[in-house]
Parts: sequence; C-alpha cells; structure tokens
Amino acid sequence: MDAEHFAGRLKELRLAKGWTQQQLAERAALAKATVADLEQDRYAPTWPTVLALADALGVTCEEFRKAPTTRAATGRGRPRKAAVPEGKPSGRRTGQRAKE
Repeated sequence: MDAEHFAGRLKELRLAKGWTQQQLAERAALAKATVADLEQDRYAPTWPTVLALADALGVTCEEFRKAPTTRAATGRGRPRKAAVPEGKPSGRRTGQRAKE
C-alpha cells in the first residue's frame, strides 16, 4: 500500500459519502480521534483498521493506493472573512460617538 496516499484518500472517500469523521468512525467501529489522526497522517493504520475503513466505506483496500484528486490548498484555522465592499458599513464599532 502506498502509505503516502492513505490520509488524503481516506478523507476524500469519507467526504464523497457525505459523512463526518464521527459517522465513519461509528460505521468502522473506531474512535473518532482515530479517524481524525489517520486523516491528518499522524500515524499509519494497522491492517485491521484499513479493512474496517474499507468495509465501512464500501470500497476495496486498493482505493487507498490511489492518489487523492487535486484540491485547493487550504491554510490552517478559519477562512478569512470576505472583504466589505467600499462604502458599506463593516458593522464594527469605531470608538467614536455619533453626533447628536
């Protein structure tokens, strides 16, 4: 098995089903933290774990050997908020009081 592809393919296959990590974990009889760790490539899965995940996802183990499809790179943390168009109030307080 190409371990380099496992984490990306696991996440890709899970998202293709529309499942959360918790839902996959329940179907594979694993802890959610295990699924999260595997998707983050924190460690390599054991063979029984690979089999459980493949069965839960309804795929063969060969699916984990394929390279994940290309996706846009995302940074860590929350995405940035969209910029406020010029001339529109941002909803932020400026610290100045309105004139009466």
